Amino acid sequence: MPIKHPQFVNGEIYHIIQRGIAGQKTFLEKKDYLRYFFSLYKFNNQKIVLGAFRVNRVRDVIPNKAPKLEGQRDLLIEILGFCLMPNHIHVLVRQVADNGVSLFFQKMGGYSSYFNKKYERFGSLFQRPFKAVHIKNQDQLLIVITYIHLNPIDLIEPDWKTDGISNPQKVMEFLESYTWSSCPYYLGKENLSWLIDSLFLKKVLESHEDFRNFIQARISRKTELKTFLKKTQKFSLE
Repeated sequence: MPIKHPQFVNGEIYHIIQRGIAGQKTFLEKKDYLRYFFSLYKFNNQKIVLGAFRVNRVRDVIPNKAPKLEGQRDLLIEILGFCLMPNHIHVLVRQVADNGVSLFFQKMGGYSSYFNKKYERFGSLFQRPFKAVHIKNQDQLLIVITYIHLNPIDLIEPDWKTDGISNPQKVMEFLESYTWSSCPYYLGKENLSWLIDSLFLKKVLESHEDFRNFIQARISRKTELKTFLKKTQKFSLE
């Protein structure tokens, strides 16, 4: 059955999931991850983006420094969080321009063009269409933030969701050092801060330490999500 997107509305928040077609890996080396971040930044613009398809255009992209852009951007979306996995992607966004989510991910096809040219392949890289989940309330938002940022655990403890985590400290250190996620930023690092709407964190959580304590509790299973949600101060998603 075809995936039906929600109606994208300005000011609303959406969890976007893109998966490699037929399990295809979408990142094969470090430069691919960096190129995707470059694309997230560069294509988030209502204006036509020129000169974005050069295969070698990753040399000026580093996690702690924004790439150089030409002129002022008129944003399509605000990027609130993300996690890049070897064969799929999670991005949490808020739409700020009419049809912004759809236009943005159309432009993100530039990454597929880059990947195909680099690896001499043809056809779609990602399953179409992308999956989009409308975030309707605070509890759902916090659940999704947690889900997105815990994704990398699968890379070191594939059965953690059923068997639990054998070494919580090791997992916490791994999440804090996983460059291709906004988790390090939420834990207080500068990693990719130029991609993320900084005001969002201050609105959702009182501090980086709140997020750290919650993640530590979650991976050690000392705190159930419903307990955390009851303690969290309510806020408006607007």
